[in-house]
Amino acid sequence: MERTIRTQFDEDGFTVVRSLIAPSDVDHYIARLRALAGGAERWTEPGGINGHPEFWPIIFNERLLETVRGILGPVRFLPHTDLHVGFSSFSWHRDSVTRTFGEGSDWDEGRVPYRIARVGIYLQRFDESQFRIGFVKGSHRTGGLNREQLRRVQRRTSATVNVLSGLSGHDFVGGDAEWIATNPGDCVIFDPRVLHTGSKFHGRKYSIFIAYGVENEHFQNHWHYYLRMRTDLAYSQVPPALADRLHAAGLLAAEPPEDLAIDSAWMPSATFVSVAKRFK
Repeated sequence: MERTIRTQFDEDGFTVVRSLIAPSDVDHYIARLRALAGGAERWTEPGGINGHPEFWPIIFNERLLETVRGILGPVRFLPHTDLHVGFSSFSWHRDSVTRTFGEGSDWDEGRVPYRIARVGIYLQRFDESQFRIGFVKGSHRTGGLNREQLRRVQRRTSATVNVLSGLSGHDFVGGDAEWIATNPGDCVIFDPRVLHTGSKFHGRKYSIFIAYGVENEHFQNHWHYYLRMRTDLAYSQVPPALADRLHAAGLLAAEPPEDLAIDSAWMPSATFVSVAKRFK
């Protein structure tokens, strides 16, 4: 029996929505990204959607909202957004707050479930870019990998191996990964805890990332982590004009307390930051 999108997301940690963005809109967003990049071969802007109104319609895309709500339930906008030109992650990683499998607040669902989704939208053609995004299925949940798989994946995505992979270009995860080819307007919705990375590519690559979640303690932790704790990334806040639109659409969340304490939040080492800068 064919699985539903919600089942795919819950079991695998991701699902794919093809042709979310219409071709005319793809062209528009590529032009805007090129203008923002100013001719740079590689350019990224954490929080980019928040500060650029021309990208706000993506947040309110009806098909996207219907899909995310079908997966998570009644969601709010989570201002963990990014704009990318010519960028692909150099290592296997998680986008969650706590990133060691089974350890820390993101893995504790005893009080409330973890219901957050990152959304990656890609604008380049696969036959030109050869870009794929890779996932390790089930790496976002207890029981998703058997003991042997878990040990192998943890060993092959350790900090040392990730740095070596970034410098050498060799992927050590191998057959434990599933790779998804993307075309203009395709959208990948994934649990931030699932292990993922982008492949090498040819030419220009354009991507847009946004996030949604059910407003609970995991949601608050995620907001607090990216917008306050990760000062190295300099994520931007929600401007008043966007907040007004979010409120009208029932998507505005309350800001978490400034003194929020998070158990085992992952913070990058100096070595990681140094290597990462070479790819941005």
